[in-house]
Amino acid sequence: MLRFVLQPDHLEQQRLEELVEFCQQGRVDDVMFFIDPLNLRHITLEEAKPWMEMIGRAKRLLEPMGVTTSINPLNTLLHDSAYNSLLEGQSFRLMVDPYGNQATTVVCPLCPEWRKYITEIYAYYATLQPYSLWVEDDFRLHNHSPLVWGGCFCEDHMREYARQAGVESLERQDFVRGLLASGDPHEYRRIWLDSCRQVMVELAEAIGEAVHQVSPNTRIGLMTSVPSVHAAEARDWHGIMKAFDGKQSAIVRPHLPAYMETSGIHYSWEFNGTSRLTAAFLPEYTEMFPEIENVPYTSYSKSKAFQKYQVETALLLGSRGITLNIIDMVGNGLYPEEQATSWLSEEKDFLNAVASLSLHTKNMTGVQVLVSERSSYHLHTKSDNSMEALYPQETFWASLLSAYGVANTYAVEWPESGGVIALSGQILRKYDESQIRELFESHVVLLEGDAVHTLYAMGLGSLCGVTQAVWREAQTIEQIINKHEYSGIKEGRMRPYLVSGRYLDLQYEPGTVDIISQIANVRGEALCPGMTIVNGRIFILPYGQDGFQGLLNPIRRAVLQETIGMLGLAKPLMITSYAPHLSVYEFRAGNRQSIAIANHSLDDIEGIELSGTDLTDDSWKLLSRHEPLGQQMALQSIGDRTAINARFPALTLTVLHRQKQI
Repeated sequence: MLRFVLQPDHLEQQRLEELVEFCQQGRVDDVMFFIDPLNLRHITLEEAKPWMEMIGRAKRLLEPMGVTTSINPLNTLLHDSAYNSLLEGQSFRLMVDPYGNQATTVVCPLCPEWRKYITEIYAYYATLQPYSLWVEDDFRLHNHSPLVWGGCFCEDHMREYARQAGVESLERQDFVRGLLASGDPHEYRRIWLDSCRQVMVELAEAIGEAVHQVSPNTRIGLMTSVPSVHAAEARDWHGIMKAFDGKQSAIVRPHLPAYMETSGIHYSWEFNGTSRLTAAFLPEYTEMFPEIENVPYTSYSKSKAFQKYQVETALLLGSRGITLNIIDMVGNGLYPEEQATSWLSEEKDFLNAVASLSLHTKNMTGVQVLVSERSSYHLHTKSDNSMEALYPQETFWASLLSAYGVANTYAVEWPESGGVIALSGQILRKYDESQIRELFESHVVLLEGDAVHTLYAMGLGSLCGVTQAVWREAQTIEQIINKHEYSGIKEGRMRPYLVSGRYLDLQYEPGTVDIISQIANVRGEALCPGMTIVNGRIFILPYGQDGFQGLLNPIRRAVLQETIGMLGLAKPLMITSYAPHLSVYEFRAGNRQSIAIANHSLDDIEGIELSGTDLTDDSWKLLSRHEPLGQQMALQSIGDRTAINARFPALTLTVLHRQKQI
């Protein structure tokens, strides 16, 4: 799905002819036409009219080619005020941030005049009967510059918050102080989150109804940003998507975390913690069309190699397509020197082949990383916090395990029984004591420092054998002391580089703990236990999530893989041959099995070994960009591991699909 700016009456015919050729050569299926994208304010129907007429002319040209037409209006509440002001006659109520600052164009979503405007203009867009009609990721309460964080805390909202609180009036400062208060969440927190959750669903319902009354078959598309930030306004993922559903289900564009090129190592950490989490929160039937977003566009933003890597790894979300923002938004049309059609065309067969396997994030297997879309209701904050204190931090294990080659999946709200679960941040505050005890009784558990500290603060430290948990900061090293050799190193040492030296000083009940390593000062003097196994079922990594780079280490990878293999009853797939940042993702649905291997590094890998289950079979097909139609493979056993004698090039996805029913 190509996002495209066609400026009315500005070399329109030439640009259209070039677009037709681009779609043919690049094998593009849909063109998402912008509506006046340089106009970052609430445009009028009269302003939109020439753009709509132009899109109508383009649609008549594209339809005979089998290319559908979609519309991307760019603005709902507005991304930011961008030095604009409301037009004459636009008596919209404006958004107010937690500190009383008022926007100049970004609106309050409760405003009835604006709601009438937005439903009328979306109904107008729907008159062209587009394949999809998009709601931009400004459909949110946060991130509306120059407001501090966002809103809304206008007078109408404050009256609504007071009504729900059962008082005559509320001062903004008192309300914000309450919703961010430390300790057990104040009642104002629930009022804020419930209000935000409800208003965005209501707004989605209004837009959805307006569109589908005019064009029942048009699919509404929602663009999203970072789910942990959406949590601070209690996004109801299922409620919003249901509201946008019509005769055809709504679709979604999950955020892919790179607007400019970065390293695959960094990208994969964010992808596993952001894009995969979005997919996990969505209804199972919602189709995903992730974004390739390039700023400031063209190959000056990203290399073709990195864009191909993004498109391929987006298949891990179960995506049915991709939205391409690879052309600038000022109406220049297509840059012939870019030659984007070549890589798009080359990738298409492989992408279609993998998409036909119907991979779905709900069918991922492995270590279960527990998350909740409602975690912000339960977070404990510190005093004098900002709204960012409401962002959950529950995805740490998904990123770390993926970097270490351990298959994992998100468990939303509650895990399946048995196997290994991974807990981070304050996820446990969502559950009562009986539920937490059930989690620990029925699973092998991985805990990082924040999760341990949360458990201890809740008075449940005994579940992981902890009698003391105190955060400390010092320059430290970590020394293996259990006489095991990891990564070929005896008495291995690790230093948490790139972090401030924050660690959790833990003391344990006697007889409950097997100490793998100890944390020591730079002189080698022991400070406290490091990695431990408690009661033969709980693995503890006593660090916070700041500076995660310092936790990436061959020795730690070997420790974690050994521990999971030793403790876990249902063992996940793990890449046991040494291959940093080569990640494995397993999908099982009914009798079908697929294994996706993503190389997030710049090194080509020749052959790997997998442990966790016997994969020996001659019915596997390997698909890659070099073998888009698949190559038959017979997998061989080496002891308790399976050898895959294939090449995994840098920044690529490779998929193994088992053709025989299991």
